[in-house]
Amino acid sequence: MQYHDAKLLATAANESQWPKSDLCEIVFAGRSNAGKSTLINGLVNRKNLAYSGKTPGKTRLLNFFIVDNRVVFTDAPGYGYATSDAKSALAFEKLIDPYFTKRKQLRGMVLVADVRRVPNEDDITMAEYAKKSHLSIIVACTKADKLGSSAVKANMKKIAEVLGVNERLCVPVASLKKQGMDQLWEMIERLIEQYENR
Repeated sequence: MQYHDAKLLATAANESQWPKSDLCEIVFAGRSNAGKSTLINGLVNRKNLAYSGKTPGKTRLLNFFIVDNRVVFTDAPGYGYATSDAKSALAFEKLIDPYFTKRKQLRGMVLVADVRRVPNEDDITMAEYAKKSHLSIIVACTKADKLGSSAVKANMKKIAEVLGVNERLCVPVASLKKQGMDQLWEMIERLIEQYENR
């Protein structure tokens, strides 16, 4: 597994704190317990770059990580717990909505979904956010090592169907075992190249 140079670029609670950058950005979004931080750490071959809190969904910030001086991974707060009440949902929306609508270098979303679970309303809403913002979507189906290959394949088909995306955009991953990382990187690389060649 190739090592990727990665570091925290900025942590932002609002638009004024977004980092100044013209690199391609990919946002990582997903349920609080879907394995988003573990996935980001797995992609850059680091253990503790993205923080995974003991209490899911408590992070209310956008964390920007610069990778190989070529792309910025934006770690969005896990939703579910973060949108469990009206006040939290509003705070989440105020953080996310401007980023999706105003950040011009944002080109793609890696939607992190537990392969064992059918997408819920929050997952569907996030996919719709991406489509509305004309972002390319990649669905990282995490925890693929917890099921047999036939179950993973069947579940990914269902996930794609519920989210309204092409099944080819779904990648089975097991972050700690590095399964699916190369395939996911290939898809991210295509987004970076499209941005650089615009």
